[in-house]
Amino acid sequence: MPLHAYAYVSTAREGLDVPELDALLADATAFNRMAGVTGVLMFDGSRFLQYIEGPRDGLASVHARISNARRHGSVVQLAAGPIATRWFPRWTMANRHVDPATLASIVAAPWHGFSLEQNHLDHGFCLLLRAWTGGHGELEPAAVSLGS
Repeated sequence: MPLHAYAYVSTAREGLDVPELDALLADATAFNRMAGVTGVLMFDGSRFLQYIEGPRDGLASVHARISNARRHGSVVQLAAGPIATRWFPRWTMANRHVDPATLASIVAAPWHGFSLEQNHLDHGFCLLLRAWTGGHGELEPAAVSLGS
């Protein structure tokens, strides 16, 4: 079954609190598992950056939920397209708090799909992977909770 990926940035609704973030993560984890979708979510206190991957029908279901979510707005697609293999096969919704400057640099970088080609090491997806690994080189470190 061919795999696809989707990355976007969005603005959190003003006043979004820790219990709402925890509820969002719990809901997304359960839904993504059923849809066969894995990926990561970064949050800087005001913006989300999410990368998801999986079968096209699963991504379509998750994308519809993202588009209709009330906890954020101004969803901007960074990249979408086919991938050869999953980058985050174990995480239905791994999450990490990230500083605003790091998130801004990832969002502002050019997005050329989801590969690690040598000539694209400064593009958005490579920056996302670097921010996610924290310099340890391990692609799937233990998830850090956004809220509690």
